[in-house]
Amino acid sequence: MKKVIALFLALVMMTGLVACGGKSESGDNNSAKSAQSSQSSEKKANENEQVTISWGIYETDNLTADKWDAVISSFEADNPNIKIKKVVAVGDSRPNFWMTMAASGTFPDIVTEAEQLVVYEPSIFAEVPADIQDLFEPGAIATYGGKVVTVPYMKQLRMQCYYNKADFEAYGLSEPKTFDEFLNICKTLKDAGKIPLICGGTGDVWATGEPWWISVTNQSILKKYPNFIKQINSGELTWTDPVIIETLGVWKSLIDAGYYHPGCMSWSYSQAAAEFQNGEASMMIDGSWAAAGFDAAGNENFGVFVIPSPDGADGYCCPVSYWGVSAKSQQEEAAWTFIKWFFTNKEAYGLLLKADGLNSTTKDPVTYEQGPVMTKFVKNLEGLELYPEIVKAVGDNSLPGGIENALCKAMQMIFTGMDITEAMQSVQNEQEMAMNEK
Repeated sequence: MKKVIALFLALVMMTGLVACGGKSESGDNNSAKSAQSSQSSEKKANENEQVTISWGIYETDNLTADKWDAVISSFEADNPNIKIKKVVAVGDSRPNFWMTMAASGTFPDIVTEAEQLVVYEPSIFAEVPADIQDLFEPGAIATYGGKVVTVPYMKQLRMQCYYNKADFEAYGLSEPKTFDEFLNICKTLKDAGKIPLICGGTGDVWATGEPWWISVTNQSILKKYPNFIKQINSGELTWTDPVIIETLGVWKSLIDAGYYHPGCMSWSYSQAAAEFQNGEASMMIDGSWAAAGFDAAGNENFGVFVIPSPDGADGYCCPVSYWGVSAKSQQEEAAWTFIKWFFTNKEAYGLLLKADGLNSTTKDPVTYEQGPVMTKFVKNLEGLELYPEIVKAVGDNSLPGGIENALCKAMQMIFTGMDITEAMQSVQNEQEMAMNEK
C-alpha cells in the first residue's frame, strides 16, 4: 500500500511539472489516466488485503473446540481474505469475562450471548444492517431504545430432570405426575442409600440454583405476576416477594433433606454432569443440551421428565440467545460478512444447533434429526404453557445488567446455608443500585 501511495504522489508531481511546461492538454490527460490507474491499483490491493476478526465464544462438553473450529475453517475456505481468531471465555461468569475485555479495550469483533452484555451498555454493539435483520423471524428480533443491535442466534429449550433408568427400575419408580410423587422418588432413593440429586457448584455459578429456578420458580412467579419484569423494574415488586421465597423454600427443603450430593459445591457443571453419568446420583436437572449429548454418544441409560410444579404452574422456558458486533470494531464489514454467511449456511449453522440441542431463529428454519432422548424432551412439553424466562428477557423490557449473576450467587448462598430472604435481599440491592444508575 505504501508503494502504491508513493507511486501516486510521484505521478502527481510529474504531471504537475509537465503542465508547467506548457503541455496542458496532454498533461491533463496523462494526469487523469495516472490517477485512474493508481485508484484502480489501490482498490485491487484493498480487495486482496487479508483481514482478521475476533470471535468471542464459549466451549462446553457439546460445543467443543472442534465444532467451533469446523465453522471457522468452512468460512475461511469460502472467504480467503477474512481470517477468524477465536477468543474463548473462561471463568465462572462469561458476562463478567466479556465486560472485562470491553473495559480493557480488547473486546472481540463478534461476541456470543450478547443479550447478557447489552443490558449493561446498549451502545456496546453496532446496529444490525437491515439485510441481516431480514434473515430472522420477526418475533426473535429485540430492540434497545428502538434500535436492533443484536442478532438472534438460537432458541433453547430449558430445564428438565434427567434420571438414571436403572435406578428407577431397581426401586420400582416411574416418572412423576405430581410434585408429591417427585418427593417420594427422592425419599425412596435416599432411603435405599442412593443420592437422589446432583448439581454444579463454584466452578460455574449458574449450575447450582438456576436449574431449579428455570424449571420451577420462574413459572410460579409469572403465573402470579405476568408483568413481573415491569413490576420489579418499577419497584412495585421486590426480589423478596413471598412467591419467590416460597418456591425457593421448597428447593431448600430438598437440600436440607440431604437429597443433593454433598460434593456439589466443589464441582463445575461439567464435573457434576460427569459424576451424574457415572452413577454418583440418580437425577440431575439440566437443559436440552444434555439430551443432545446423550444422543450423540448413543447413551440410552437416561430418561427425562418435567418436574411437576409444587403450585401447579407447570410450564417451560424457551429463551433466545443473541450475537453482537462490537460498535468499536475496526473490521465491522468483515464481521457482518461472517454473520450473514453463518446464518445462511445450513451446514455450519446446523452443526452448532445439533451439537447443543438448539432451535434456529431464521425465517428459513434449520432442522436436524433428533435422537431418542431429545425426542422425549420435546414430547414432554406438549400441552404445557410457554413462559418467558425472566432473567433472559431481552430488549427494552428486560432486567438491568448483573441481575442474573446476582441471582445465581444468591442461590449458591442458599445452597450453602444462608437464609433465603437474606440471600434474595442481595439481589434486590443489586436491582436497586442498577435502576438508580439508570
